[in-house]
Amino acid sequence: MASENALKRFAQLFETDIFTCKIGTEKTYFVHKDALGSASGVLKKQMESCMKEGLTKCITLEDTADDGCAFGLFVQFCYLGEYYYEQRLNGALTVHASVYVLAEKIEALELKALALKKATSLCKTSQGITAVDRESAQALRLSLPETVPVIYNGTYDNNTGKLPTSPAPESMAGNTEAPSVVRDGFRMLIAKFAATCIHELRNIEEFMSVLEDFPAFASDILLFAYPAPNAIMDGTGSRKRPRDTGAY
Repeated sequence: MASENALKRFAQLFETDIFTCKIGTEKTYFVHKDALGSASGVLKKQMESCMKEGLTKCITLEDTADDGCAFGLFVQFCYLGEYYYEQRLNGALTVHASVYVLAEKIEALELKALALKKATSLCKTSQGITAVDRESAQALRLSLPETVPVIYNGTYDNNTGKLPTSPAPESMAGNTEAPSVVRDGFRMLIAKFAATCIHELRNIEEFMSVLEDFPAFASDILLFAYPAPNAIMDGTGSRKRPRDTGAY
Protein backbone atom coordinates (compact mmCIF):
# COMPACT_ATOMS: atom_id res chain seq x y z
CA MET A 1 0.00 0.00 0.00
CA ALA A 2 1.31 3.45 -0.91
CA SER A 3 2.42 5.68 1.94
CA GLU A 4 0.58 8.85 2.82
CA ASN A 5 3.48 10.96 1.54
CA ALA A 6 3.52 9.09 -1.77
CA LEU A 7 -0.21 9.62 -2.22
CA LYS A 8 0.18 13.30 -1.39
CA ARG A 9 2.95 13.70 -3.98
CA PHE A 10 0.82 11.89 -6.55
CA ALA A 11 -2.15 14.18 -5.90
CA GLN A 12 0.07 17.26 -6.23
CA LEU A 13 0.95 16.28 -9.80
CA PHE A 14 -2.59 17.19 -10.85
CA GLU A 15 -2.26 20.70 -9.44
CA THR A 16 0.33 21.74 -12.04
CA ASP A 17 -0.09 23.07 -15.58
CA ILE A 18 -0.94 20.69 -18.39
CA PHE A 19 1.45 20.45 -21.32
CA THR A 20 0.52 19.24 -24.79
CA CYS A 21 2.95 16.64 -26.11
CA LYS A 22 2.83 16.04 -29.86
CA ILE A 23 4.59 12.90 -31.05
CA GLY A 24 5.09 13.07 -34.79
CA THR A 25 1.83 13.66 -36.65
CA GLU A 26 -0.18 10.83 -35.11
CA LYS A 27 -0.15 11.06 -31.31
CA THR A 28 -0.97 13.85 -28.86
CA TYR A 29 -0.84 13.54 -25.08
CA PHE A 30 -1.84 15.98 -22.34
CA VAL A 31 0.39 15.57 -19.30
CA HIS A 32 0.85 17.54 -16.09
CA LYS A 33 4.05 19.52 -15.86
CA ASP A 34 5.37 17.99 -12.65
CA ALA A 35 4.64 14.47 -13.90
CA LEU A 36 6.79 15.12 -16.97
CA GLY A 37 9.50 16.97 -15.07
CA SER A 38 9.88 14.35 -12.37
CA ALA A 39 10.56 11.65 -14.98
CA SER A 40 12.61 13.45 -17.64
CA GLY A 41 15.53 15.82 -17.19
CA VAL A 42 15.34 17.07 -20.78
CA LEU A 43 11.62 17.83 -20.71
CA LYS A 44 11.94 19.52 -17.33
CA LYS A 45 14.53 21.93 -18.75
CA GLN A 46 12.35 22.68 -21.75
CA MET A 47 9.26 23.38 -19.66
CA GLU A 48 11.08 25.64 -17.23
CA SER A 49 12.93 27.61 -19.90
CA CYS A 50 11.96 30.69 -21.86
CA MET A 51 12.09 28.63 -25.02
CA LYS A 52 9.06 27.94 -27.20
CA GLU A 53 8.12 24.82 -25.22
CA GLY A 54 7.93 26.69 -21.94
CA LEU A 55 6.02 29.63 -23.36
CA THR A 56 3.46 27.68 -25.41
CA LYS A 57 3.17 24.72 -23.02
CA CYS A 58 3.58 22.48 -26.03
CA ILE A 59 6.34 19.92 -26.61
CA THR A 60 6.88 18.43 -30.06
CA LEU A 61 8.96 15.31 -30.72
CA GLU A 62 9.46 14.59 -34.40
CA ASP A 63 12.59 12.46 -34.71
CA THR A 64 12.39 8.94 -36.12
CA ALA A 65 13.16 7.63 -32.64
CA ASP A 66 10.07 9.32 -31.21
CA ASP A 67 7.58 6.47 -31.09
CA GLY A 68 3.96 7.19 -30.13
CA CYS A 69 3.48 3.88 -28.31
CA ALA A 70 6.73 4.36 -26.37
CA PHE A 71 5.72 7.87 -25.32
CA GLY A 72 2.36 6.56 -24.13
CA LEU A 73 4.19 4.09 -21.90
CA PHE A 74 6.42 6.94 -20.74
CA VAL A 75 3.28 8.83 -19.70
CA GLN A 76 2.23 5.81 -17.63
CA PHE A 77 5.63 5.91 -15.97
CA CYS A 78 5.31 9.64 -15.27
CA TYR A 79 2.33 9.02 -13.00
CA LEU A 80 2.86 5.47 -11.76
CA GLY A 81 6.62 4.92 -11.77
CA GLU A 82 5.89 1.83 -13.88
CA TYR A 83 4.56 0.95 -17.31
CA TYR A 84 2.59 -2.05 -18.45
CA TYR A 85 2.81 -3.85 -21.77
CA GLU A 86 1.74 -7.48 -22.22
CA GLN A 87 4.93 -9.52 -22.42
CA ARG A 88 3.26 -12.27 -24.45
CA LEU A 89 2.30 -9.96 -27.29
CA ASN A 90 4.28 -10.22 -30.51
CA GLY A 91 6.63 -7.29 -30.81
CA ALA A 92 7.00 -6.79 -27.05
CA LEU A 93 10.80 -6.77 -27.31
CA THR A 94 10.65 -4.04 -29.96
CA VAL A 95 8.31 -1.99 -27.78
CA HIS A 96 10.69 -2.19 -24.81
CA ALA A 97 13.52 -1.21 -27.15
CA SER A 98 11.57 1.85 -28.30
CA VAL A 99 10.90 2.86 -24.68
CA TYR A 100 14.61 2.39 -23.90
CA VAL A 101 15.70 4.62 -26.79
CA LEU A 102 13.14 7.31 -25.97
CA ALA A 103 14.16 7.24 -22.30
CA GLU A 104 17.81 7.73 -23.21
CA LYS A 105 16.97 10.66 -25.46
CA ILE A 106 14.89 12.54 -22.87
CA GLU A 107 17.10 11.56 -19.90
CA ALA A 108 14.51 9.42 -18.17
CA LEU A 109 17.15 7.19 -16.63
CA GLU A 110 14.85 5.25 -14.30
CA LEU A 111 12.56 4.45 -17.22
CA LYS A 112 15.54 3.37 -19.30
CA ALA A 113 16.61 0.91 -16.60
CA LEU A 114 13.04 -0.36 -16.30
CA ALA A 115 12.73 -0.98 -20.05
CA LEU A 116 15.97 -2.99 -20.03
CA LYS A 117 14.77 -4.97 -17.01
CA LYS A 118 11.51 -5.87 -18.75
CA ALA A 119 13.30 -6.85 -21.95
CA THR A 120 15.74 -9.01 -20.00
CA SER A 121 12.88 -10.77 -18.23
CA LEU A 122 11.22 -11.38 -21.58
CA CYS A 123 14.35 -12.99 -23.03
CA LYS A 124 14.89 -15.18 -19.97
CA THR A 125 11.27 -16.35 -19.92
CA SER A 126 11.45 -17.41 -23.56
CA GLN A 127 14.28 -19.84 -22.81
CA GLY A 128 12.12 -22.25 -20.79
CA ILE A 129 10.98 -25.69 -21.83
CA THR A 130 7.18 -25.36 -21.93
CA ALA A 131 5.23 -25.04 -25.15
CA VAL A 132 4.30 -21.47 -24.26
CA ASP A 133 7.96 -20.59 -23.69
CA ARG A 134 8.94 -22.12 -27.01
CA GLU A 135 6.24 -20.05 -28.69
CA SER A 136 7.55 -16.92 -26.97
CA ALA A 137 11.08 -17.73 -28.08
CA GLN A 138 9.94 -18.05 -31.67
CA ALA A 139 8.13 -14.71 -31.45
CA LEU A 140 11.27 -13.09 -30.05
CA ARG A 141 13.44 -14.51 -32.81
CA LEU A 142 11.06 -13.15 -35.43
CA SER A 143 11.03 -9.72 -33.76
CA LEU A 144 14.82 -9.31 -33.74
CA PRO A 145 14.98 -7.89 -37.30
CA GLU A 146 12.70 -5.06 -36.10
CA THR A 147 14.38 -4.61 -32.72
CA VAL A 148 17.98 -4.40 -33.89
CA PRO A 149 17.52 -1.21 -36.01
CA VAL A 150 15.69 0.49 -33.13
CA ILE A 151 18.59 -0.12 -30.74
CA TYR A 152 21.57 0.21 -33.05
CA ASN A 153 20.24 3.38 -34.69
CA GLY A 154 19.00 4.88 -31.42
CA THR A 155 21.93 4.22 -29.07
CA TYR A 156 25.64 4.99 -29.11
CA ASP A 157 28.37 2.61 -27.98
CA ASN A 158 32.03 3.38 -28.63
CA ASN A 159 33.10 -0.05 -27.33
CA THR A 160 31.50 -2.15 -30.07
CA GLY A 161 33.15 -5.54 -30.29
CA LYS A 162 34.44 -5.47 -26.70
CA LEU A 163 33.19 -7.55 -23.81
CA PRO A 164 31.86 -5.48 -20.90
CA THR A 165 33.90 -5.58 -17.72
CA SER A 166 33.18 -4.56 -14.16
CA PRO A 167 34.68 -1.31 -12.88
CA ALA A 168 38.10 -1.80 -11.32
CA PRO A 169 38.12 -1.86 -7.50
CA GLU A 170 39.37 1.21 -5.65
CA SER A 171 42.65 -0.53 -4.92
CA MET A 172 43.25 -0.68 -8.69
CA ALA A 173 41.91 2.79 -9.47
CA GLY A 174 45.35 3.94 -10.62
CA ASN A 175 46.02 0.82 -12.65
CA THR A 176 45.78 1.88 -16.28
CA GLU A 177 46.31 -1.71 -17.42
CA ALA A 178 42.84 -2.79 -16.26
CA PRO A 179 40.32 -0.24 -17.59
CA SER A 180 36.63 -1.02 -17.32
CA VAL A 181 34.58 -1.38 -20.50
CA VAL A 182 31.03 -0.08 -20.31
CA ARG A 183 28.69 -1.42 -22.97
CA ASP A 184 25.11 -0.49 -23.81
CA GLY A 185 22.92 -2.93 -21.89
CA PHE A 186 20.24 -3.42 -24.55
CA ARG A 187 22.82 -4.06 -27.27
CA MET A 188 24.41 -6.74 -25.12
CA LEU A 189 21.03 -8.28 -24.31
CA ILE A 190 19.88 -8.81 -27.89
CA ALA A 191 23.37 -9.84 -29.05
CA LYS A 192 23.54 -12.53 -26.36
CA PHE A 193 19.99 -13.69 -27.09
CA ALA A 194 20.80 -13.94 -30.80
CA ALA A 195 23.96 -15.93 -30.06
CA THR A 196 22.01 -18.51 -28.07
CA CYS A 197 19.73 -19.30 -31.01
CA ILE A 198 21.92 -18.38 -33.99
CA HIS A 199 21.40 -21.85 -35.52
CA GLU A 200 17.72 -20.97 -35.95
CA LEU A 201 18.12 -17.28 -36.75
CA ARG A 202 20.40 -17.97 -39.71
CA ASN A 203 17.42 -19.53 -41.47
CA ILE A 204 15.45 -16.28 -41.24
CA GLU A 205 16.13 -14.13 -44.30
CA GLU A 206 15.22 -10.86 -42.54
CA PHE A 207 17.70 -11.60 -39.76
CA MET A 208 20.53 -12.27 -42.20
CA SER A 209 19.76 -8.94 -43.88
CA VAL A 210 20.04 -7.20 -40.51
CA LEU A 211 23.52 -8.64 -40.04
CA GLU A 212 24.55 -7.05 -43.33
CA ASP A 213 22.98 -3.72 -42.47
CA PHE A 214 24.32 -3.58 -38.89
CA PRO A 215 27.85 -5.01 -38.74
CA ALA A 216 28.19 -3.71 -35.17
CA PHE A 217 25.40 -6.11 -34.17
CA ALA A 218 27.14 -8.99 -35.93
CA SER A 219 30.35 -8.09 -34.10
CA ASP A 220 28.56 -8.07 -30.74
CA ILE A 221 27.01 -11.50 -31.41
CA LEU A 222 30.49 -12.96 -31.81
CA LEU A 223 31.27 -11.98 -28.21
CA PHE A 224 28.80 -14.62 -27.04
CA ALA A 225 29.20 -17.23 -29.79
CA TYR A 226 30.71 -20.64 -29.03
CA PRO A 227 31.68 -23.42 -31.43
CA ALA A 228 28.92 -25.92 -32.07
CA PRO A 229 29.57 -29.35 -30.53
CA ASN A 230 30.83 -31.98 -32.98
CA ALA A 231 31.15 -29.38 -35.75
CA ILE A 232 33.59 -31.02 -38.16
CA MET A 233 34.41 -29.55 -41.56
CA ASP A 234 35.46 -31.42 -44.67
CA GLY A 235 38.09 -30.26 -47.15
CA THR A 236 35.60 -28.05 -49.01
CA GLY A 237 34.47 -26.11 -45.94
CA SER A 238 31.20 -28.04 -45.60
CA ARG A 239 30.11 -29.63 -42.35
CA LYS A 240 30.15 -33.40 -42.21
CA ARG A 241 28.47 -35.83 -39.84
CA PRO A 242 30.85 -37.68 -37.48
CA ARG A 243 30.52 -41.42 -37.98
CA ASP A 244 30.95 -42.29 -34.33
CA THR A 245 28.17 -40.11 -32.86
CA GLY A 246 25.75 -39.52 -35.69
CA ALA A 247 25.55 -35.90 -34.57
CA TYR A 248 25.71 -33.00 -36.99
